[in-house]
Amino acid sequence: MDTYTVEFRMEDLSLIPSEITKILELNPCQTRDINSHINKRNPNALWAYDGIYFDNDSLAYEWKTLEEGLSFVLDKLEPKLHLIESNFSMYKRYFWCAHFQESFDGNTRVSPNLLKRLANFNTELIINNYYSDDTHRGDR
Repeated sequence: MDTYTVEFRMEDLSLIPSEITKILELNPCQTRDINSHINKRNPNALWAYDGIYFDNDSLAYEWKTLEEGLSFVLDKLEPKLHLIESNFSMYKRYFWCAHFQESFDGNTRVSPNLLKRLANFNTELIINNYYSDDTHRGDR
């Protein structure tokens, strides 16, 4: 079965992850300070949010559909959209999605309603595809 992970990310050399957390009052799923040893090719600081750590830790962070994952994150972020636009418009912002697939056939669908919701954020949607036969990768 295919699974998906979804994060809303912001990155920039001038980004301070703790300031984003403070202003949005959302706990990130990952942060990275500038010039982190984690990724030498991308020296930007990073703030990423998937909605999971803010809520119930028993929730899976992998979704059966892209629609489910994006809807979950959007439900958390939409009330904060005015703060994101007014405070963080200078940063690179995007929805980063990973698609783990067990075969090379199939497709991903996104409803018109979800497309409208995504358009309100005026950001890129990045989907990375990975082949994987490990069905327990995202279990907690």
